[in-house]
Amino acid sequence: MNPESEPNSCEMLLFPEGFLWGVATSHFQVEGHPEESNKRFSDWANWTTQTGRILDQSTADKACEFFVRYRSDIELCEKLNLNSFRLSLNWPAMCPAPGHVYDKNDPSLKTYLAMLKLLKEKGFKTFVTLFHFTLPTWLAEIGGWNNKLAVEEFERFAEFVASELGEYVDFWLTINEPLAYVYQGYVAGDWPPGYNNNYLAGFECVRNLLLAHSRAYHVIHKLIPEAKVSITHHWMSFAPRAKWNPFDHLVKYMRDSVFNHCFMSALQTGILRFPWPAMFDYRWNSLTGEIPGLKGTLDFIGVNYYTRQFCQFKFAWPLDLFGIKVDAAELETSGLGWESYPQGLYNLLVHELRPYRYDQNGKLRDIYITENGHANIFEAELVEGDWSLEDQGRIRYLVSHVSSLYRAIADGANVKGYLHWSLLDNFEWAEGLRARFGLVRVSYPTLERTLRQSAHIYSQIAGRNALAVTPALIKSPENCGS
Repeated sequence: MNPESEPNSCEMLLFPEGFLWGVATSHFQVEGHPEESNKRFSDWANWTTQTGRILDQSTADKACEFFVRYRSDIELCEKLNLNSFRLSLNWPAMCPAPGHVYDKNDPSLKTYLAMLKLLKEKGFKTFVTLFHFTLPTWLAEIGGWNNKLAVEEFERFAEFVASELGEYVDFWLTINEPLAYVYQGYVAGDWPPGYNNNYLAGFECVRNLLLAHSRAYHVIHKLIPEAKVSITHHWMSFAPRAKWNPFDHLVKYMRDSVFNHCFMSALQTGILRFPWPAMFDYRWNSLTGEIPGLKGTLDFIGVNYYTRQFCQFKFAWPLDLFGIKVDAAELETSGLGWESYPQGLYNLLVHELRPYRYDQNGKLRDIYITENGHANIFEAELVEGDWSLEDQGRIRYLVSHVSSLYRAIADGANVKGYLHWSLLDNFEWAEGLRARFGLVRVSYPTLERTLRQSAHIYSQIAGRNALAVTPALIKSPENCGS
């Protein structure tokens, strides 16, 4: 049957047996960890209290209260036919002061242990992130990732949690989105430590993050030889603002080389390099070179993919080869102005990841989509009503990206799972609580959870292990039923 001629018929895009369908979360964005909030244990807990830092002036002090509501939220995932879950560990709450002695009776550790046990009892595969953007306050105050002590402390943290939680973790993710973290904190100035265009400090941070990953990778493998350890890498599709402009192409090349490939190339080769012509800056050269123990510390590939960004050269002095990003889009955008560009996910999986597909022994690496999602904008004060439940934009985003994922797998991409960002509406960093990424709506004043239409569509995909496609699906997802 030809689905093009039968508008109510369904073509089933079947995914490989054992494919993982799940959701991703991060501790600071969902937990509402009482001690972190009350005692300001993290740099982000402090940052949210500073005037002008958060667009809607909200904080994550309460967030979704996942820290105490996780049981019902995990049960919700089970009802949605999901089989994998990504969470992160609250390092600041577990290391509140210099010289802290890690304790297996730590209340936070016990909660994470209970979370992971519950997930495993329900048959979920677990992804655990060690650093998801928040630093202990005391460590941030002495330079954060620009202080080598952060590397040592991170290794110590990794050793502790691996020894206590390792039995219940299927996939370890040491660092979340290292280049996004550096860009927002050292170039844009929107996140801690709040630097503007401080490339030197930013790339010193990159080098120390690579060192920290290497140390954590080896200490986890020492304790758990069969462990699967990687990072999550935010991959951006870049395009020149003017296709005829060679300077815009230069900016595109620089951003792609650094944001997309710099960290990944270092993990593959063990050597940190910066692209031409940046390598002629002697200050950057002092940060390049081999990093001990780094080569090949990538047991699988974790990819966060959201959007395409147009970039433009700016004629100004001092010269900035990274140019400026421009608010431009050729396709539908989210509430944050992020363009929905599913072709970019296909290109990434089939073409851009080629240099990293094989490990040092020639073994093909598995690939997991560890984040992919769409935001709507609704103020944090909203409670009653049907607002945002018919989230057609998110459905179109989800369906189109899962379709691109299917095409990539059919063309040889070794993708083994997809984790949607996010299960719940949550605190979206500098955007605050207003940016809603959840399959599940959270009414913050009451913390009531309500399934959006996208949650039902995703549940169908996960339950079938297939995407049911009709020509009218994106406009009318009910066509194929349940």
